[in-house]
Amino acid sequence: MKLDPFTDALVRLVHCYYPPGIEDYDPRYKKSEEYQRLTRLLLANQRVSPTWKGFTAKVVEAFPGCHIWDATVPMHEPCNIVRVSLPGFVEGAPRYDSVVVLRSQLAPVYALYASHYENRSAGGSSWWRFAPFPSEYQAHEAKLATLIESTLGFTRLSPESLLIPVPGLVPNTGNLALGRARLVDCLLSPHLW
Repeated sequence: MKLDPFTDALVRLVHCYYPPGIEDYDPRYKKSEEYQRLTRLLLANQRVSPTWKGFTAKVVEAFPGCHIWDATVPMHEPCNIVRVSLPGFVEGAPRYDSVVVLRSQLAPVYALYASHYENRSAGGSSWWRFAPFPSEYQAHEAKLATLIESTLGFTRLSPESLLIPVPGLVPNTGNLALGRARLVDCLLSPHLW
């Protein structure tokens, strides 16, 4: 498959941070030059940056009445995450609908996805999806995209780019076997919910 130059560059970039052809449980994985490079990057980004703090403060201002959750897990994956609930969210409620921002620490790119969660023990369902978003998520999607691009200057990745396979790599988290990884898993996070 022929990739556009931008996506091709991102695929080449993630190869600098994940050792090719090695499962993450193999002792060679953590000893590899690529994993050491990723660890240095994660260490450098383990403290919340003023830029990210400023961005999340703007998100809080822009979405009054919505639950904002900075779900970034330092030292876990190379991205910052913020979840913005749709209006009407009640803490502890069995349903949680949100638009999720994934901002890469490897490149000035981001992704948005819609997330729906209902408590499964009560027979609920859960799903997530990239664009096109369901209509009730689209206002949040548009507002967040504008805010990210005007505040951070990052470029949004298309669903097609995010789902490009990178079969020779295994992200350091996510329990993906060799041959299962996609660009989103390595560049941002394999934990989408």
